[in-house]
Amino acid sequence: MRIYLRHLLSAALFTAVLMSFLIAASRIMSPKNNTPDGGIVEPAANGILAEPEGTIDVLILGDSESYSAINPLKLWEEHGITSYCCGTSGQRLYYTEEFLHQAFRRQKPKLVILETDVIFREYPLPEEVIHRMNAAFPVLIYHNRWKNMKAEDIRLNAEYTYCNPTKGYYFSENVDPANPEGYMKESSETAPVPAQNRVILARMQAFCKANGAKLLLLSTPSTVNWNMERHNAVRQLADEWMLEYMDMNRMTDVIPIDWKKDTRDRGDHMNHSGAEKVTAYLGRYLSGTGLLKDHRSDPAYRSWDDAAERFRKETESKRQNG
Repeated sequence: MRIYLRHLLSAALFTAVLMSFLIAASRIMSPKNNTPDGGIVEPAANGILAEPEGTIDVLILGDSESYSAINPLKLWEEHGITSYCCGTSGQRLYYTEEFLHQAFRRQKPKLVILETDVIFREYPLPEEVIHRMNAAFPVLIYHNRWKNMKAEDIRLNAEYTYCNPTKGYYFSENVDPANPEGYMKESSETAPVPAQNRVILARMQAFCKANGAKLLLLSTPSTVNWNMERHNAVRQLADEWMLEYMDMNRMTDVIPIDWKKDTRDRGDHMNHSGAEKVTAYLGRYLSGTGLLKDHRSDPAYRSWDDAAERFRKETESKRQNG
């Protein structure tokens, strides 16, 4: 019995020492800024960390479909809506949930938009476990940062200064036409939603509700990723959880996507021309809900005017040099 207790105490002591080391090392090795050269992963999505507290009214989440189709600066220019896209390429829903919680630490969005392609992305359970371990102990991700660390990095508190100039939007004027034949063909079948994603989505819905935010499910136009089977699955989820669902793939009368001109990669993602159409409709819809305030006359949001002006000048310059 004594030997057993001694082994148990030794294991507990070892675990406590190991946890303390991981926590301390994580504080030191984690990037102390969110700049692209500061070592942080996904600097565009993490640009929200530097946005002034309580200024983002719409949070946009999802994979590359989200940051290709929705331009926050257009929402600002036309409606005074402040939004930020925390989309990342190939995003898993467990990572989406992480961005949701991170955003709400400093922001109080009234609306959370989830681009629905991410709901169908499968992954092995160990991948999620490893990701959550990395999130709990960032040293597991950033252990190689010691090679490039500076004296100012040896501090515990982070100071985020990088505001992404496009608020997470990916600008592309590349044109690679799609063949929409058979796209959104009528079907009564329902695409399977991975069980672990249903669990995470339920948690996200509960989190939004508890924090006073509305959750909107949004399917942006994509001939590659979307079909009626997926539409039916999301429609089912939305009805089950009483969520609003907008499928832009079935809204050709009000969002006239030209698949010869509005995609950068044969129908997978929108290019800037397609994003202009998607964002124009979304902005009109959001403005009409009465949920969001128009901040354009508020001097506290003047930086948004500056960001929109810079974006306009840079895009014009790219076209001229193009």
